[in-house]
Amino acid sequence: MSSHSDSQQPQYYSVCKSGLPGTKDYRVYLHESDRLVSPWHDVPLYLDQKQGLVNMIVEIPRWSNVKMEITKDEFLNPIRQDIKKDKLRYVPNIFPHKGYPWNYGALPQV
Repeated sequence: MSSHSDSQQPQYYSVCKSGLPGTKDYRVYLHESDRLVSPWHDVPLYLDQKQGLVNMIVEIPRWSNVKMEITKDEFLNPIRQDIKKDKLRYVPNIFPHKGYPWNYGALPQV
C-alpha cells in the first residue's frame, strides 16, 4: 500500500504480526519506515486526491473467512479477529467459495 499528496513521495506500509493466527491474542500492526502506525489515524484517506484514489485497509482478504477488524480501543489500532460471546468470529462462506469473494475493509480516517 502506498500513499502521497501532491508534495510528498509515496509512503509504503508493511505488516508486523504478533501472536498466533486463530487465537484471541493475534494482532496485525501496520509498519511504516521504522515505526508502527495506526491504520485508522496515520494512513491518509487519499492516495491521490486529484485522481480520486483512496487508501483502503483490508481487514478480510478475498477468499478468507476469518472476521478481522481494526480495534478501536487498543494503542495503534491493530487489526485482530473479532470476538462475540467470547468466541472468535468467522464470516459465512459464499458457495462454492470459502469466505468473501472480494476484499473487505475500511477507509482510513473516516
